Amino acid sequence: MRHTLVLTKGNVGDQLYGFGSNKRGQLGVLTDKIRSLNTPQPCLGFESAELVTVIANGDHSAAISADGRLFTWGRSFSGQSDVCVPECLSSSLSFNQAALGWNHGLLLTGDGEVLMLGGRHHGALGEPERIAHARNCSDSENSHLRKVPGLDGRKVVQIATGAEHSAVITEDGEIYTWGWGEHGQLGLGDTDDQTSPKSVDLKNVYNHDSSILRVYCGSGFTFVVGTGRPQEDGSLL
Repeated sequence: MRHTLVLTKGNVGDQLYGFGSNKRGQLGVLTDKIRSLNTPQPCLGFESAELVTVIANGDHSAAISADGRLFTWGRSFSGQSDVCVPECLSSSLSFNQAALGWNHGLLLTGDGEVLMLGGRHHGALGEPERIAHARNCSDSENSHLRKVPGLDGRKVVQIATGAEHSAVITEDGEIYTWGWGEHGQLGLGDTDDQTSPKSVDLKNVYNHDSSILRVYCGSGFTFVVGTGRPQEDGSLL
């Protein structure tokens, strides 16, 4: 990660600050002529939005407002010009989570559906389906969004992205991973890339009384947080 975003809350309203690299406009300071900032500066363009979540990774930035609007800026996921001013991604969809990788992003809607943005390096985004027509949305607004294949009928409650791999947790406590697998970060027992979500078998470390709480992805690794008491062999009671 080359830059940092900080969201402050106060009596005079929310304020988002950024510092670090701005080579792709990811600090939201309205110009790409400022290549980097050593001290926090306000990110502009959120005067009418109450922000609840901010995300920064690679050359990308994103923020989610209290009413479910998603703003993105920095390096474009579509291969077009960089975006120096935060843009509302879609006015017809409501989001509650976002996760950013180097070349892709995952978005979670309030209905538990996972959508995605960006490139397909190492199968990070699988073979996606366009969602514009299925949702009666205009192509111009949502044609850049894709539906993650292989998760139909499963409500997702949490998403995470690494450099070029992804992971999700369903409401049933299952973990699915896909994308770049060179370092075993998909947890599938091999180092193969996967172009569609695969279920991660945790029976050897979790029993029926344990549950998965969160999944986290780093550049080339993944770890989960769950309930239970560890045994000597590393499994959880």
